[in-house]
Amino acid sequence: MVLAALAGCGSGSETASTPSGPGGKRYFGDHPGQEETQAAIGVGDCRALRRATEGELGRSLTAYSEPTPPSSRCFLRGRQVSVSVYLDAAYAARQRYYNRMVEQSQFYGTEPAKRPHAIPGVGDPGAYGHTASWIPALSTLYAVRGNRWLTVGYSAAGLSPPQQEAMAAALARRAFRLTARWPGGSPASRSPARR
Repeated sequence: MVLAALAGCGSGSETASTPSGPGGKRYFGDHPGQEETQAAIGVGDCRALRRATEGELGRSLTAYSEPTPPSSRCFLRGRQVSVSVYLDAAYAARQRYYNRMVEQSQFYGTEPAKRPHAIPGVGDPGAYGHTASWIPALSTLYAVRGNRWLTVGYSAAGLSPPQQEAMAAALARRAFRLTARWPGGSPASRSPARR
């Protein structure tokens, strides 16, 4: 219920400072903290995530980074390992996160594997822990801090679903720490790179 109430709050208000849709209307409302930022998963961030994941799994991984804000990503691949970390720092990323979780609950509320499960200690602190959610059927963690929405897909052979959930949560916490700075790294760190 809380998520449904949050998803419907404030849509359609007008603002003169930041144009969005026709007539200056914003599609998700005019809430402080919803502005687009330059936060990004830089090339160095992707390397750091790769090293941490290799240490946890004990397997060698390759990394590919697309570090351009407001939608950056880091892919980690190895033998029977596929990990992806997406960062959305565009306008109203936080609201889109809430909308996505509400829709997932509405469509799959009776299917536990497809329903969002709150994960404490990953997203913003708050009542009920609804700022981070794991969806077992997708092996994916969704989490939000401020206006940064992270999506972490985690698949590694030999790990149980709870282990993959724990690894995805740890990776999300690292990614949030790495991307907390602004504007998201030096220009040199933003060119796509493969390692």
